[in-house]
Amino acid sequence: MIIQVFRPKQLADMSRDYKLFADGVEVATITRGSIQSIEIPDDTKNLQARIDWCTSQTFPVHAITENGIVIKNSFASNIITLLLLPLYYITFGKGKYLKIESDMSR
Repeated sequence: MIIQVFRPKQLADMSRDYKLFADGVEVATITRGSIQSIEIPDDTKNLQARIDWCTSQTFPVHAITENGIVIKNSFASNIITLLLLPLYYITFGKGKYLKIESDMSR
């Protein structure tokens, strides 16, 4: 199965790559500002993105639309949360640091 993955240009993590895992196996490295076609095994049930020790919540493959998915930093789109919440997201919220969303409509 081939999926489209988009990672927007965000200030946070601009010099670091995200890793995409299909059922715990690394399948791709996602660079900033890129759209990539990634092949995942047909029997994949869940996707997860990781950067260092922080991750996204698991995302069910059946929820992927024909437009693909977006992987982004959970808090970087809002300047207030970017300034106030990074410590939370790298400690207690490390499982919600990244977000995978269906539909690539930017």
